[in-house]
Amino acid sequence: MSIANSAGIFGAVPLGCHWVRPGLALYGASPFTDCSADSLGLKPVMTLVSSVITVRRVARGESVGYGGGWVAPRDSQIAIVAAGYGDGVHRSLANGATVLVNGSRAPLTGRVSMDMLAVDVSALEGVRVGTPVVLWGEGLPVEEAAQHAGTIAYELLCSVSPRVPLEPR
Repeated sequence: MSIANSAGIFGAVPLGCHWVRPGLALYGASPFTDCSADSLGLKPVMTLVSSVITVRRVARGESVGYGGGWVAPRDSQIAIVAAGYGDGVHRSLANGATVLVNGSRAPLTGRVSMDMLAVDVSALEGVRVGTPVVLWGEGLPVEEAAQHAGTIAYELLCSVSPRVPLEPR
């Protein structure tokens, strides 16, 4: 054997392995389901960020998203974020998966659509048009988002659409 991947680098490199191909570790993500990137000393180098495009009040009992998949358990404040599966945010992200809205966690509500997603910001103050939203990366591990989407971090990292603008750090 002549090549070990990220898991091989942090785990036991196979005997006779002369080359390594870090792959996922280069993004600052863990190749293990039971071990965080932070515990391996890895830092995210890629953050998927968007912003709030509108904020709306939703009355108790009203639904949000395609098919009315989320029903407000109480009067709620819902932020609509300019990001969806057209950008690489997986449709399979479940209600309750969180994003960071201006640095605070807030749960998704309803289904991810092509260009937008909805977030319950009822517990947050000062959310308005332009408020930044981190979908994964700095402050919110991509592995956590992947777990909520029922996939692996590598798939999320590789799914970002070309229509998402790149901003160097």
